Amino acid sequence: MPDMLDAVPATNPTAPTSTSYDEVSYDSHPFLQTHPSRLFTVATLFGLRPAPVQKCRVLEMGCAAGGNLIPMADYLPEAEFVGIDLAAKQVADGQAYVSKLGLKNLTLKHASIMDVDESYGKFDYIIAHGVYSWVPADVQDKLLEICGQLLNPNGVAYVSYNTYPGWHMRGMIRDMMLYHSGRFNTPQLRIQQARALLDFLTQSVKQDGGAYSQLLKQELETIRHQADYYLYHEHLEEHNTAIYFHQFAGKAAAKGLKYLGEARIGTMVTANFGPEIEKTLRILATDQVQAEQYMDFLRNRMFRETLLVRNTMNPNWAVQPDNLRVLHVASGARPVSADGKTFLPTVDLKSDENVSYKTASGMSMATTRPLLKAAMQVLNESFPCTVPFDQLRKAAREKIGGAEPTDPKTIAEDTALLAVGLLNCYMSSDMVELHGMPLTFLRKPGDKPTALLWSRMQAMQAVPGKQSIVTNRRHEVIRLNDLDRHLIPLLDGTNDRSAIADKLTAVAEKRELNVQKDGNTLSDPKDIRLAITSILDQALINVANQGLMVA
Repeated sequence: MPDMLDAVPATNPTAPTSTSYDEVSYDSHPFLQTHPSRLFTVATLFGLRPAPVQKCRVLEMGCAAGGNLIPMADYLPEAEFVGIDLAAKQVADGQAYVSKLGLKNLTLKHASIMDVDESYGKFDYIIAHGVYSWVPADVQDKLLEICGQLLNPNGVAYVSYNTYPGWHMRGMIRDMMLYHSGRFNTPQLRIQQARALLDFLTQSVKQDGGAYSQLLKQELETIRHQADYYLYHEHLEEHNTAIYFHQFAGKAAAKGLKYLGEARIGTMVTANFGPEIEKTLRILATDQVQAEQYMDFLRNRMFRETLLVRNTMNPNWAVQPDNLRVLHVASGARPVSADGKTFLPTVDLKSDENVSYKTASGMSMATTRPLLKAAMQVLNESFPCTVPFDQLRKAAREKIGGAEPTDPKTIAEDTALLAVGLLNCYMSSDMVELHGMPLTFLRKPGDKPTALLWSRMQAMQAVPGKQSIVTNRRHEVIRLNDLDRHLIPLLDGTNDRSAIADKLTAVAEKRELNVQKDGNTLSDPKDIRLAITSILDQALINVANQGLMVA
């Protein structure tokens, strides 16, 4: 473990001439839960009519280098995006990416939240991820004021923040790290010494089986494995204040805002606690804010991703089936055997037999409903593309041999049955996705495959020895293996499979790509090319299935 006395503490540290984010860059990634499509979906489920995603106007406060906004702007050319951040270097990096991508609908500004005013115009969606807890009280106040003043009447704001009671333990560990690392005057030394303290504490609590030791050890193990940039900005910043949810809701209300829900809507389901606790919660809580606060107590929650609307809006948290009709559905779940170990090629859609479905992440559900089973098959055949809800209902009805009903009563019954089934899956797991816009992908690579320009740029910036990531059309972070890291930059629409194989072979010859057969590294160029050719088609299909390919 690092020696906590290796470094000499500063006696007179100098004041920084730039922000901490200029000194230690924060990796700029997409956050799926902040996407306007997600905000649209939650607002729609709760009975509101938010602005269409395809032509919306979005503001992100704390945009860093644009890792969250760039893929949004790339996929939504008719929408407009504005990002601000106080870290000049990160904004400059983001502006360079925007220029290379030729994005005319995205503006990144080096600006303070305190300077945002009416001149920015109105927005349909406002995003503040990882900002609120990490700024002084006056900036927190201004952030909520911006949401209250610049949201359009049907707009939705996303604000994430640390919460009590869960943050009490993590905040205590932060205090320990600040106490020890505060004597050192460079970010690198502070990070090193914070990690040294974590190692010391972890080793020290192993011998004690008490409640304090167990809680401390659990938190320490989580923090120890976080990246340096995350540890520095999450735990060693001057500001990081948690807040009880009811207090946050009160501050938002003072700015003319009302609680809508959470970006991860499944956390709002009281039934997850069981019938007895759900019954008690209904007695204790007289409104949604109180219910959320009691659930935070039960979960020991430490982080929230809250959605806010203007106080003129009236969310209905009892979701109506018809609300799903404007949404788009996706699911990669497949039917499995009774023991859950084998994927089934087909199932009898017309029978009342109970069929289980499972996702790649291991989530599962079961149904006896023919219409829902048929819908799951339609979704699986379309994945990763989305299917409009009404189109899904019609296609599912066709799968089980029924003609499209014409009378409103039957359509309403089908809608309700399918909506309830899909909604239960959406609220409880990742079995089903609901989106506020269509997502389409090229599922079969062409003769000269083309990957997203942004993903090609990201792959080319990869550092050997460090995990490489790119962003797909689903606004997800895709972690690349070594082959994909070298393959994706070649998918620019000019290389056929033979040229791709030649270029990957040349990379392997330079020992930058390890090509093996039967556990042995190949060195002969002919053997390398043959091995690459044998897996290239599947590798290209994998890239397409991850939502990285375009026509």
